[in-house]
Amino acid sequence: MSFSFILPQKVIFGSGSIELTGEEAKRLGGSTVLIVTSPGMVHRPHLKQTADSLQKHKLRFAVFPEVTPEPPIEDAYRCVAFAREKGLDLLVGLGGGSVMDVAKKAAADLSLPKIMVPTTAGTGSEVTHESVLKVDGKKKAFVEAGLTADVAIVDPDLCHTMSKRLTASSGMDALAHAVECSESKKSNPIAKTLALEAYNLIKDNLMQAVQGDTQAMVNLSLGSLVAGMAFGNSGTTLGHALSYPLSNRGVPHGEAVAMVLPYALEFNGSDLAFARRLRRFVRTIEFRWDPRWDAHEMAAEVMEDKRHLGNNPVEVTFEDVLGIFEKMKNESHRQ
Repeated sequence: MSFSFILPQKVIFGSGSIELTGEEAKRLGGSTVLIVTSPGMVHRPHLKQTADSLQKHKLRFAVFPEVTPEPPIEDAYRCVAFAREKGLDLLVGLGGGSVMDVAKKAAADLSLPKIMVPTTAGTGSEVTHESVLKVDGKKKAFVEAGLTADVAIVDPDLCHTMSKRLTASSGMDALAHAVECSESKKSNPIAKTLALEAYNLIKDNLMQAVQGDTQAMVNLSLGSLVAGMAFGNSGTTLGHALSYPLSNRGVPHGEAVAMVLPYALEFNGSDLAFARRLRRFVRTIEFRWDPRWDAHEMAAEVMEDKRHLGNNPVEVTFEDVLGIFEKMKNESHRQ
């Protein structure tokens, strides 16, 4: 047996830990920092908290608030150009998975240190060495050690601004990471151990977190973090392969995963009772099949995803995928 395990040099978890951003940026040698974020974050307190922490340590900063949902690689290119123009020497990714994926790719292209600060509980991108961006309209994963954050700061308090829908979809994404890590052919003993802990944390707290339970949200944030550590070192499987065609058609990643995860669990024979619970849960959030989608076309896209399907514990055929999409379509129409 042989495997490698890649994580940030430092992971910080806890309420109020966003206030350590400036201290960590200074420790990494930053003097002029770029905060990479989304347009919506400009109006939230998280950005001010980050800026205040940087100013406390006498660090200059600029803001790149232009990351779009399900971002194209051009977002990363524009971020790189902005950082070069301003002479910035460290990047902070403040936001959900889209923001962190752009920040990681831009920092890697610039060979600059980076700090990731997630504001959702789901993607685990703060601790993975992967960046998923759209290239020519389709999602593509960039995987390399250079994409790993130097520091990940996970502050559960930042997740309280998530809507119920976002909490549910992000949590389902984290759940998929844990389950798919356990199933992945590329998994290893460390990843499997972390995945089991993450699975239990997420399974036991997701629905309560959606309803606003504060402690459940802390546990969900921790579960997302641990799941990120796990799947970042194992890859994911059928659930993520099924989700990509939906995201290519404009469905946010977390929602796409939420729609397909119960079907992937059932196909692989993973915790069938829990898969049934998840299907009922998904119906309450009303993630729906769009009548404009062509199941045959989407199934063909899935079959091109050799990376995810190659990790899956069960062989998957075109007919299998088409059957899953047709089942999703029919059940959505009956709701």
